[in-house]
Amino acid sequence: MKTKKAILAATFVLTLSVCPLQPAITVSASSPSCSVEQIENSVTPRSDIIEWVYKIENGKKYKRLYNSSTDTWLTEWIYLGDV
Repeated sequence: MKTKKAILAATFVLTLSVCPLQPAITVSASSPSCSVEQIENSVTPRSDIIEWVYKIENGKKYKRLYNSSTDTWLTEWIYLGDV
């Protein structure tokens, strides 16, 4: 029984040394510091939005890779065949 208590105490001490304690954050419900709209507008995507763009020109179908996040083309037009 004493060894179980000793192991539990050692685990607790090791956990405290590895995981630092976080300070508590208090939020007042009567005066919020920011609204939901502000939080949603502050979120930015972490990856670019990349999509294929298709076109038909003179009865021939083409595609091209486009990065919507940076407004740049990533490839040249790729011929896909006749329509």
